[in-house]
Amino acid sequence: MIRRLAPLPRRLAGALVINGLLFLSWPTGAAEDPGRRDAVLEEAIGTADARGRRAEAVELSRELVALRTGVLGADATATLAARLTLSIMLEQAGETTEARALRDAAFDRLAEVDPERLPPILNNTAIALQNTGHPDSAVPVFDRLVAVMAGAGESVPLAITHFNLAALHRDRRDYDAAIAEGRIAAEMFERLEGPDAEDTIAAIGALGQTYGMAGRPAAALPHLREAWTRAGQALGPSDETMRQANNLAAVLRDLGRHDEAEPLDRAALDWRRVRLGPAHGATLISARNLALDLVGLDRAEEAAGLYDQVVDTLARTRGPDHPETRRIARERDMIAILTGAAPSGDPGDLAAMEAQLTTGTVDADAVYLANRLAGIAERRGEPAAELRLHRLSLDLAERHFGPLHPVAISMATNVARAERAQAHPEATAAYVRLEERLRLWARREYASTSDQAVIEQVAAATREALGDILSYGYAAGRSDPQAIALVARVMLNWKAPGSLERALLDRAATDLPPADRDLVARVRRLKAESLRPGADRQAIERRLDLAEAALADRVSGLRRLQAQQALDYGAILSAFRPGDAVLDYMTVPMRMAPDRVEERILVMLGRAAGRIRLFDLGPVAAVADLIAVPEAAAGHDTRRRLYDLLIRPVMSELKGVDRLAVVPDGLLTLVPFDVLIDRNGQPMVAALDMRIARSGRALAGGDHDMPQDADRSGVLLVGDVDYGGTASPLPFTAAEIDRIAATARAGGIPPVMLRGKDASAGAVRRAAAGQRVLHFATHGFFEPLHPGADDPLDRAGVLLAAGDGDDGRLTAAELATWPLDGIDLVVLSACDTAEGDRSYAEGLAGLPSALATAGVRRSLLARWPVSDRGAARFMARFYDHLAAGESYEAAFRATKLDVLEGRLAGVPDETWAAFTLIAN
Repeated sequence: MIRRLAPLPRRLAGALVINGLLFLSWPTGAAEDPGRRDAVLEEAIGTADARGRRAEAVELSRELVALRTGVLGADATATLAARLTLSIMLEQAGETTEARALRDAAFDRLAEVDPERLPPILNNTAIALQNTGHPDSAVPVFDRLVAVMAGAGESVPLAITHFNLAALHRDRRDYDAAIAEGRIAAEMFERLEGPDAEDTIAAIGALGQTYGMAGRPAAALPHLREAWTRAGQALGPSDETMRQANNLAAVLRDLGRHDEAEPLDRAALDWRRVRLGPAHGATLISARNLALDLVGLDRAEEAAGLYDQVVDTLARTRGPDHPETRRIARERDMIAILTGAAPSGDPGDLAAMEAQLTTGTVDADAVYLANRLAGIAERRGEPAAELRLHRLSLDLAERHFGPLHPVAISMATNVARAERAQAHPEATAAYVRLEERLRLWARREYASTSDQAVIEQVAAATREALGDILSYGYAAGRSDPQAIALVARVMLNWKAPGSLERALLDRAATDLPPADRDLVARVRRLKAESLRPGADRQAIERRLDLAEAALADRVSGLRRLQAQQALDYGAILSAFRPGDAVLDYMTVPMRMAPDRVEERILVMLGRAAGRIRLFDLGPVAAVADLIAVPEAAAGHDTRRRLYDLLIRPVMSELKGVDRLAVVPDGLLTLVPFDVLIDRNGQPMVAALDMRIARSGRALAGGDHDMPQDADRSGVLLVGDVDYGGTASPLPFTAAEIDRIAATARAGGIPPVMLRGKDASAGAVRRAAAGQRVLHFATHGFFEPLHPGADDPLDRAGVLLAAGDGDDGRLTAAELATWPLDGIDLVVLSACDTAEGDRSYAEGLAGLPSALATAGVRRSLLARWPVSDRGAARFMARFYDHLAAGESYEAAFRATKLDVLEGRLAGVPDETWAAFTLIAN
């Protein structure tokens, strides 16, 4: 564990600045023994300080200074140390200005007369100030200590000092400063002592804990998991390992991931009971934490048993009237009432406790107590008290945790729910504020990591609140235009928010200072390095975690880029033609009863002039059953039934529409909307110009046909790949790229072609620069979940030639790191390229999300397997239409109509229906 100085006993806080540092040699022959008088004064100072007699402590300290000045001289180290003791007593007495001036002067003289003793005296002075409740005064002392020590170069003591300074800033809730110092400490320990040293592990864990306390779980979790994993591997079951398990579980609990926190807390409790004893403070903390996990998992009886054990132990060891015993007992009783384990329990006088909370100390316990009191008021049928207490819990949470902390967001959700339940006139405003708070928090978190699992946890943490917002908007929108506007804002801002946020950051990078642009480039470079075959992923990802967290710290202001965030659905719809419409779908968990949450499909129908209607299409499960296997959606009967579920309920509002944009969400991304079978038994594309978009943002401008990039003119064709025996050849891909190349040349666009062994990922990436269109005719894959491949971006991709340092697999994870911003179109004429795992952060995580993240404007992909020959014919015709001057969207529809109307033979239904063009 990091060798941080132990907390100083309050009584001796001043005197210990001196003790242990100096050996005083007093002159002999004096009329009075100055050494004895000195010791008496030190003891008297400590006693006066401990008893709160501030003026007396100051006078005694002045006397100590005078004694040493007279006997030893004004510049003696002991005299200067006495002046520091006086400065601390003055600080205690509220004489801050005199104290700081005295301290600075003493440090200046020490630097001249005794520079070797300056560092330990600075260290003890800083810790004495911190432990006596003056952290703001301790900061400049620590800063001075760092400056003195840094002059001698990196050292373990310097790393310890940065660690201590980080802890001080964290206690002050200055999390930005704490993170900066903690990052320095962790990196320095790793360089000096190695990655598996206990100091390194503790520093990484402390940095993660600080991120967690700051309400930044996306940055916290990679650090905490890393510290816990390293501790387990390097230290085995140990106190440090259990500390890291405890800290990791705390952040998971804040995210509502009680199922993941529970085994961590249980392991820590079992170990601590055996090694530390059942009455040890750390053991009792683990028992309480596990009880909270069990409450979150609806295992109230088990939780009650643990709470009883904790309360009984506290009563036995500290006494039944000890404040901690009473606090935990009250917590136990309140939770028992709220979970129904003790419905008739009486927690006491709610009004008295509310008054105490209003005037008492603001800490985490106060926040949770106010929240539990609100729940009890609800059970008692006291709506006014319930709403008042929910508002109080939010106020306390904002003051203690900050407005963008998961706990504060949870309290804001409770306020909105209570106002809705009571039909309060401020309910819409409360939900508007909740959505803004949730969006700013999530965007900061998405910018903090590229770990897909962490991103999913962050996105999942927002989903129930989003369900609440949409449920409210659906109910209130019939009479409240603001509620309708709120739903439209959710639809616009919460589709694939992970890649949206990263894309916004990339586009804003050009406006950053050079140092921050370099940080963006470093993040991209490390992501690419981690994906190379044979790379030391663990080491690279550790550096990547730090770089991403630093980037989010430096550019957090970009999370509020108003130009993009203020984009309004009403403005988008105002540019629509009378015949335009959009169906924007979202799947969200909605509370159908107090004890039942069901995932349902909501759709927002938008027409020209800003007209918006909302529809609840029922449970997601009905659609999920039909497309459990993606190929099943190719069947005629399945496409008819999907039409009945997803389109028929809104058809009455689509009269006069000839161009329909569809923005799917989650598993609905797998639905082939343009070929659903309508009431006339025809694919929808036959009657409607259908457009698919990842977000309503892709529809901005109204014409739905995004302009081509004038700075790009080329087309890169990749096909006829030599797989080196690892996959079956695709003979028609040669004809496909040759035919497209001929079309491009005829239009005056000389294509770049990569085929055979030349079609490696490295060669493709190099050749992609400056192109307008990238076309791949090859094998695609999306592998099912299997051990060692949790991330869907590692399981999706296309096959290319091996060599040039590549293994022949271009995964979605690697593709997402390519700089493809501004490319008009990427065509993946390959099987299963539109597949992916359902994702709250990306809608569908796989090649579609990877291409969007990389900056591609449109993606032409296949939802399921396609035939080699049929795909070649379809693509050749698509490029014919492009050469005739049609837009990408018009050319795509025209190609499908050619098949439907018999103008293009040799393309099976399951092939042409599989292809989808997605606007990113």
